[in-house]
Amino acid sequence: MALVQAGLDMGLDEVWVIPALPVHRELSGMADGKTRFEWLQQIFSAQPEVRVLDWEIVQKAPTPAVTTLRRFQQQFPETVPWLMLGADAWAGLESWQQYPAHRGLCNVAVFARSGIAADIVASHQGWQRLESRDWPGADGSGYWCYIPVDLPDISATEIRYRIEHGRSLADLVPPAICDDVEKKYILLKENM
Repeated sequence: MALVQAGLDMGLDEVWVIPALPVHRELSGMADGKTRFEWLQQIFSAQPEVRVLDWEIVQKAPTPAVTTLRRFQQQFPETVPWLMLGADAWAGLESWQQYPAHRGLCNVAVFARSGIAADIVASHQGWQRLESRDWPGADGSGYWCYIPVDLPDISATEIRYRIEHGRSLADLVPPAICDDVEKKYILLKENM
């Protein structure tokens, strides 16, 4: 939610949320793609400037980000999307599948993450840095800018830990889905 709000605060016309089946790590399996998609729809139902898309979860297999970016380019050739990443994900961008193809498909807004200091957020070779105030002036793809907004330090690991120890998730997940998430995880845990 914080990343979406940061994107809206940047002045983006729309923010698209695409639940992932990532290729670089395995999900816990506690909530399938359809369930995560429905939760995101609930969270953002009152925000028409936020679209939740099922592009990756309908693939039923891990989907590299570059595949989603290529789909976007095919459907919207006149628009260059801004991929919103935490500084930790930006730091590891060069390990992503088919990198550096991403540079020709998008721009990247990099947000602070706990444990990654702003002064170590560096550019990857070939990307052009813009100051955060200048991002609307990006002409084409291959630009990045650092957005000095701290994202909350929330991780799936912490959520799983709390569930395993019977602790509330109220301060970690949005109120609109908190009860559903807790019930889903507790039922799955009991059936294991």
